[in-house]
Amino acid sequence: MRIAGYIEHPVCKITVFAWSEKYIVKVEIGLFEQAYKFRQADFNSWEDLKPLFDEAFMADILETFKKMSGDAMASAKRMQSKGKA
Repeated sequence: MRIAGYIEHPVCKITVFAWSEKYIVKVEIGLFEQAYKFRQADFNSWEDLKPLFDEAFMADILETFKKMSGDAMASAKRMQSKGKA
């Protein structure tokens, strides 16, 4: 797997990888990450992926990160409370 490039964003680190006839776009914030896969055949180059990550899609991605964080915190609280029982 090789890094094809990066998509600029003020909050997230967005890395585009090329691997096995796919582009894998990894979006990261802190300890959490999301990955999206696209067939390379559907694009002329990795840079054609940039418009997909528009304001609306990024807002959805950020909401998913919030849910991931909340889920992780809830799980940690359950684990702590089980340890006290």
